[in-house]
Amino acid sequence: MHVYTYCPVCGSPLTTAEIENRTRKRCPSCQWIHYENPLPVAIAYTVNDHNELLVVRRAHQPGYNEWALPGGFIEAGETPEEGCLRELLEETSLTGTIDNLVGAYHRHTDLYGSLLVIAYKVVITSNTLRINHELFEADFYPLEEIPTINIPLHKQIIQEAQSHEHLRSLR
Repeated sequence: MHVYTYCPVCGSPLTTAEIENRTRKRCPSCQWIHYENPLPVAIAYTVNDHNELLVVRRAHQPGYNEWALPGGFIEAGETPEEGCLRELLEETSLTGTIDNLVGAYHRHTDLYGSLLVIAYKVVITSNTLRINHELFEADFYPLEEIPTINIPLHKQIIQEAQSHEHLRSLR
């Protein structure tokens, strides 16, 4: 998140004010208001035809060297679903289809600030797994054998996706 000191419209120094029940930066000259909106992120809870889960070991921050689910920032002009599938393809060369929404979450990180994270269950349609520079390794694992996931949100997504599957099987 870009931190503004000066107004990007007119260049005047910004002040703070209580606006819409929040402290916000604003320009006293042109009245521009800095709304600090979250960055959109998409996460792929990805399974293959054996219902094994794809987990990746990250080669960059955040979560350097941690096991995680693939994902990344949604780009301008993309739907969350498109961003999710693009990130999966970029990181792993896998293609897939969105099966369902797992959930939407808000997180705050030191590196990026406020994030809006949208997680989808993705079923792969190709089996050729090739990782890019963002990962050290990646593979599909039976749920009971996945490596330890230490990132709290990714653990939550896995638990909620499994809960959704359990509820679907009861119908």
